[in-house]
Amino acid sequence: MIAHTGDLLHHEVHRARSGGEWLVLIHGAGGSTVTWKRQVPALGRRHNLLLIDLPGHGRMAHRPSAEEAYSFEGIAQRIWQVIDHLGLVRVHLLGVSLGSVIALTMREQRPAQVGSVVNGGAILALSRRLKVLASASLLLARVIGYPAFYRLSARIMMPRRNHAASRKVFIRESRFLSDAEFRKWTAMYRSLNATLQRLQASASEIPHLLVMGAQDHLFVQEAHAYARRHPAVRLEVVARCGHVVTIERADRFNSICLDFLAQLGRR
Repeated sequence: MIAHTGDLLHHEVHRARSGGEWLVLIHGAGGSTVTWKRQVPALGRRHNLLLIDLPGHGRMAHRPSAEEAYSFEGIAQRIWQVIDHLGLVRVHLLGVSLGSVIALTMREQRPAQVGSVVNGGAILALSRRLKVLASASLLLARVIGYPAFYRLSARIMMPRRNHAASRKVFIRESRFLSDAEFRKWTAMYRSLNATLQRLQASASEIPHLLVMGAQDHLFVQEAHAYARRHPAVRLEVVARCGHVVTIERADRFNSICLDFLAQLGRR
């Protein structure tokens, strides 16, 4: 079921025939509900799925936002509005790439409603070079243009030949973003490091699964460090895989997620 209701974010609902708990799927910057097509059949057999288009992305591209600026907290609240609209009491949050930051922000906002968090290609901390890139991103985007900046970012994050499918999908989906939306999303990079530091400092006993590609050269080491500091975190590293594990190794990602959720159900 595809829903377009007032000011709510565009969303899709996929109900499992056997019932099941709810998974909320949150894509990354430049993505859309379409980027989850490799997860819907596998995860949807056992679980109800709620797929969200973030502001300016996917079908939200045709509904320009009057907001002058975005924040991780504000976007997280808008996803909670959809969850409240559907009357869901308890959900599992599944975020990929920048969507992982939004998922962790949602956990921080309403921990009592979160059964678990699953992050693919998680962004958990910024290295020194990434801090420089994040701080300079808005200026660079203005110089070379926002679409070119996104293509460059995709090439930096996913440089190898076997990452080509991920690059192609995210560059294709990013074309739906207007220059105004690119500008608002790029501006969020300025607050990204402070947001990640706050989320790193907040301990949580909510089960947390990280699924990372071994070739995710910008973020996999930070995931190892995060898992060492947080005992509720389970880290799975997928061989021969880059940043977007949900696309490059979809079957493996789906299998790990289903196993993680099944173990929670047996507790």
